[in-house]
Amino acid sequence: MKHAWLSLVAIGAWSAAAIGQDKPPAAANEAATPEAPKPDEETPVVRGVEDPRELVAQTYEAYRLSPDRPVPSPSFAYSDRLRALFDAYDAWQSAHQDLVGSLNFDWWMNAQDWAPVEPSLTESRDGPDRRTVTAHFSNYGTSVVNRFRFIRQGGRWYLDDVVNGDGGAEGWVLSELLQEREE
Repeated sequence: MKHAWLSLVAIGAWSAAAIGQDKPPAAANEAATPEAPKPDEETPVVRGVEDPRELVAQTYEAYRLSPDRPVPSPSFAYSDRLRALFDAYDAWQSAHQDLVGSLNFDWWMNAQDWAPVEPSLTESRDGPDRRTVTAHFSNYGTSVVNRFRFIRQGGRWYLDDVVNGDGGAEGWVLSELLQEREE
């Protein structure tokens, strides 16, 4: 039971910190919280993240804490381009349920199954509005390198693509996988 509680706390912290809501709640002597939105009003969804490296670290931590359960997708952090590619892929997959799509594995782990991992993360700045967070880890004895490419728009960072591998023929590019179709 303790493990389940810790998982929920970690995933909750991951979600809040990843979307930039990592500030403590207002103190009791501060002004009351704003009125809840009325049923006909939509609550705006905060997209993107403040820190790309932290998003990657927290996602892998969620995998480590939940080795036998799916990890919540950080789709709130996808760029418009990556979001559109996932939407098109999902629509194609729904229309072709009899076919196995190109994403028949968990691209975060580069596998269908995973053991808890603690990746080594590095970050490089590829310009003022581009960053790459590289994760190196071993999953069941297989070395994995994932490069998470982020772009900055409107002061927030968005995951725009993922490149797997060390540049050899065995790797993949997420945006390319999302565009592969079998008819």
